[in-house]
Amino acid sequence: MRRISAWPRRGLAPVLVACGLLGALSGCAGPKRVPPVATGPRIPPETRPEPGVPALLGVGLVENADELVVSGLGPARLLDAADGRLLADLGGGEKVTLGRDGAVVRWRTPSGSGRAENIVLRPNDVSTRVHHGEHEYRGELQVFGSPRGGGLTLVNAVDLESYLKGVVPWEIGRHGPEKMAALQAQAIAARTYTVSHLGARRERGFDLFASVMDQVYKGADGEDPRCNEAVDSTAGLVLRHADEEIEAYYSACCGGVSSAIEEVWARGGRPYLAVANDVPDDGSAAYCAESAHFHWRETWTIGQLEDIVAETLPEYLDWLAESPQRQAWAGPVFTPRSGASNARRPGRVWNLEITDRTTSGRVAALEISTDAGVYTVRGDRTRWVLRPVSGHPFIMRSALFDLELERDGTRLTRVATRGRGYGHGIGLCQTGALARAARGQTFAEILAHYYPGARLMAAGAGGAP
Repeated sequence: MRRISAWPRRGLAPVLVACGLLGALSGCAGPKRVPPVATGPRIPPETRPEPGVPALLGVGLVENADELVVSGLGPARLLDAADGRLLADLGGGEKVTLGRDGAVVRWRTPSGSGRAENIVLRPNDVSTRVHHGEHEYRGELQVFGSPRGGGLTLVNAVDLESYLKGVVPWEIGRHGPEKMAALQAQAIAARTYTVSHLGARRERGFDLFASVMDQVYKGADGEDPRCNEAVDSTAGLVLRHADEEIEAYYSACCGGVSSAIEEVWARGGRPYLAVANDVPDDGSAAYCAESAHFHWRETWTIGQLEDIVAETLPEYLDWLAESPQRQAWAGPVFTPRSGASNARRPGRVWNLEITDRTTSGRVAALEISTDAGVYTVRGDRTRWVLRPVSGHPFIMRSALFDLELERDGTRLTRVATRGRGYGHGIGLCQTGALARAARGQTFAEILAHYYPGARLMAAGAGGAP
């Protein structure tokens, strides 16, 4: 194994995408009432959208809830999703309380109660919003027994463009007109991510999480007029490569250089998710240098670190065990110190060493020497193992870091990481995109840098634009 110095700088020539600006999707004009998921409500064949053209998404809002309370902001109907049977007519603001009773959902309103396998709350007027918790949502709400637990799952069934309006401001923020190109680039990246990940959570009964597990989504009440304009002005546009939508990952701040996906995660390489320096041609500061997370530092006393890795190293082993693909990607991960060593009980931490780096300078392999033995943590999972003491953020900001170790004699006493960036660094850098927009780049130019070789097309379109 080799130790490579941090922060390599490699000049990569930008590659421009061909931009076929096609019309908006006709299939996204409004919900078709049932999301394309296998374990949620049954889907009549005639209501299924064409491949690659999501007429309606299932966005997972809550899983395994003991009880849910939902309502419509205007008159609405409570329906049995299996056959469309009317269960209750509801006035505006009238609440429905739901619980699970074995394999069915138990519902209760001020005027009645009953049971059904899957339940839909549908507003009478499609422009009326529905409500749960702190947020309002376009479309409708669906409730069914959680496939992976004994509680309830709540899903927002919503059309693609409305969904994006609840995503863009929470992913890239709210900005002035000089940064509109970045908002448009974010809208296209988020739309592409959505289309390319449809059904990825099918076994849970929906398409996408409403969180950082996929994309942060907070419904309609947090919408921003300028972000809505960015969604509308790019309606239906996605990025495609080899006749399919790309995996359009993005992160908050790349730290000046983006990642190749296969060096960070247990995934195959993608030509449009490659390493690229994110610096101007004149060699000045990186486009994302103004981010509050461009430089950062985390510290642990040895006691704090030992408490954390006592949890995170066994979690890392469990994560690998879930997938043969992950195991093959990671290679050997634990060398016991003796025949009596227990990998699930690391004990004292003796040393940490970065033994390999990715092409972009991120940590590819981190060795943690403990009483039990030596653990080798790969790629982006180093962020999950070296969890910050504060819990904010929950995992370390970036794998683009170096180590600082303090010792008292041979005993390790304090560990620090000094790093750059926030997130996995794959694909679009949101802070970099904002800076590029402020300097006059178009959304096509921004996307060309972060997804080289991809083409702008209409979702579901085949062939050249």
